[in-house]
Amino acid sequence: MRDFLRWLSHLFRLAVLMPMLALALAATLFVVWPPTADVLKSWESTPVEVNLTEDVSLDELSIRSYVYDADRRIIDVFSYVENRVLVDLDDISEQVKNAVIAIEDENFYLHTGIDLSAVFRAGLQNVGAGGITQGGSTITQQLIKNLVVGNKVEAERKLQEMAMAKRLEREMGKDEILHLYLNTVYFGQGAYGVQAAAEVYWGLDAADLGWGEAALLAALISNPSGYDPIYNPLQALRQRRIVLNRLAALGHVTEEQADSYHLQPLPTEVNEIELPPKSYFVEEVKQQLLDDPRYLGGSPEDRFNLVFNGGLRIYTTFNPVSQQQAEAAVAATLVEYNEGEHGGVEATMALAALQPDTGAVRALVGGPGFAPDEEEFNLATQGTRQPGSAFKTFVMMALFEQGYQPSDRISGRGPCQIPNPGGVPDPYVANNFASSPGQVQTISDQIRVSSNCAFLRLGRVAGIQPVIGIASKMGITTELEPVASLPLGSEEVHPIDMASAYGVIATGGIRYVPYFIERIVDRQGNVLFTHELSGQRVVSERSACWATDVLENNVVNGTGRRAQLPQQAAAGKTGTTEESADAWFVGFTPHLATAVWLGNPNERIPMRKVTGSSYPAVAWGRFMASYHEGLEAVDFPSCPGETRISHLIELEDVFTVGVPCATPPAPVDGEAPVPVIVAVDTDDDGTHDTCVNLLATEGIEPCGFSEFAVEGGEPIPLYCGTPSPIEVECLEGQFPLDSDDDGVADTCVGPGSGSGSPGDSDPDVEAGLDAGADPERPSEPRIEP
Repeated sequence: MRDFLRWLSHLFRLAVLMPMLALALAATLFVVWPPTADVLKSWESTPVEVNLTEDVSLDELSIRSYVYDADRRIIDVFSYVENRVLVDLDDISEQVKNAVIAIEDENFYLHTGIDLSAVFRAGLQNVGAGGITQGGSTITQQLIKNLVVGNKVEAERKLQEMAMAKRLEREMGKDEILHLYLNTVYFGQGAYGVQAAAEVYWGLDAADLGWGEAALLAALISNPSGYDPIYNPLQALRQRRIVLNRLAALGHVTEEQADSYHLQPLPTEVNEIELPPKSYFVEEVKQQLLDDPRYLGGSPEDRFNLVFNGGLRIYTTFNPVSQQQAEAAVAATLVEYNEGEHGGVEATMALAALQPDTGAVRALVGGPGFAPDEEEFNLATQGTRQPGSAFKTFVMMALFEQGYQPSDRISGRGPCQIPNPGGVPDPYVANNFASSPGQVQTISDQIRVSSNCAFLRLGRVAGIQPVIGIASKMGITTELEPVASLPLGSEEVHPIDMASAYGVIATGGIRYVPYFIERIVDRQGNVLFTHELSGQRVVSERSACWATDVLENNVVNGTGRRAQLPQQAAAGKTGTTEESADAWFVGFTPHLATAVWLGNPNERIPMRKVTGSSYPAVAWGRFMASYHEGLEAVDFPSCPGETRISHLIELEDVFTVGVPCATPPAPVDGEAPVPVIVAVDTDDDGTHDTCVNLLATEGIEPCGFSEFAVEGGEPIPLYCGTPSPIEVECLEGQFPLDSDDDGVADTCVGPGSGSGSPGDSDPDVEAGLDAGADPERPSEPRIEP
């Protein structure tokens, strides 16, 4: 019975191989018979619409691309169609070469492209062996099939393959053909070429493969899926045994060695290339290569093929140590946030860090985590959020460029009303953080306490369009609308743009565009792209230096105290938007500029007990402290002195409520109308200092408008200097004042009255200032981070 089954098995194999034998016989007759031989010769001599020297080459193969960090270490691989790595023939072990030739084309170095006798010999031996012991087509034919004519089974295709094989043998040497073949043949598990197969099955290089590995690879060529060692181990063992027997028969190994190699375990799992986890940084590199023709040129399809199949070597600015430090700082701070009471608001952080003097991006945290199988949104480069008070730095820079100085003073009193022509609302009314009353202080101090009303006024002084111009020149790429609230950071920006813009201050006013890609090299070693370092001066060195002083003081004494570094001087600014929906810290040292944002990743949701001076400043300080460990501490440069004495910056059309006016009772039927009492700025210093009865202003032109609107939203006109109804007589130089808010002037103020005029200093206040006290500032400043 066993003999009958063996005979039946041989008969089945013979039936399977009969078509190949018939094709070989037909091909032999085709060559031997003079008329058909002439046809074959015509195929050889006629250009078959293919330039073999171009199409049968490594240049057209799909090859994976490698991404490298700043230290030239591989951090990722881009491949889409075929996993292939090109290697020189000298970098493939002799065992692999001999095993493949032995099983696929024993006479490779003897024939001229076609070996018809091998077809009959292979057919007969394969029937007896119970597997594929020899191939029928030569290696040259297989190369033509793989790269030119395809796998379609038909007589014309086979004749074309044979004719091209003979042509190719005349145009290329044997070693060159073998080199191409071993780099193109498929070995299963997505591995094309010997090097990729060596990596996939054993995690080795092709040069390190011995007889056991070589025999398995040679066995896989005829049927990569059927003989897959991971999914079909029994078939793989049988076919490897056949290859080992063939190697022994040809004298490459002894029978005892063949038996020993047969006992070698098969691979049981695919070896993945050990790479760092997928990251936002690498994804940004990929998207820039695909989207920006500056790097690779061509159409989107051309760039796609180059990135995923072109065998590129892409060298980046990525610093793995910095990236780990950034991720650790963000993770630790988010743990603290999640342990706090913030109304249950889910929040994440984005971080972008770059070298100010080059623009090289060193670390990037784009969100809560990177899932490689999902399309991720990079909050650091794609996200747009309101920067809050971190935008005040651009107002300050615009002022310095216009000739203002850090010691110039401006009123920070609030609430404040700002004209907003064409905007909603008009006028724009704002408060300082925590409804702080504010005071007149220097620009430097107004940054330190982050006064909203001061910077709304300063925005009016500098001009909204010039502020937009400065922000854009320094690196803000989003579109900014010229609205009155712009100085408070109401327009959205990218975190990486904020880091880049603050980096301009660190470099003394020179802008370096952020970049991720240093160099791109193609498979032949040609350099396709090299980043050229080119900075452009966008603000003066003096302005940048003054801004550095102001922002350094802010880290030491102001809203950024939690961002201080142990040894290294640092400068920066906090930012918190309305209801704490976004919180920022952006700052720099001479070594690095970094922006940190905290908020909900999907929408603007208010967070409780969150400001830029809290978690963002802490995360910034953690990351920057780690980054600067081991670096030499560098001080900021000394700045040129101010060129004049400071002066008070005044505005005519911006008012602040400085004295409260009584709210009159509602009129009673039959009674006279109640006078309308409003606050008025009598000395044009930007502060309302007197209450005025508007009913006594008939025929007088208004000088401005109140911050408070009547029913219907219309602003109340102000009649500056118009006295209230008078019941007292005042001396020359004095003027009447309504001291009890009843709408009637009942006292006199001015020289000789015993109290200073509204524009003069209060003696008691002056005494307090002389003693070092500040009557308007609490012992612990209320600040807006």
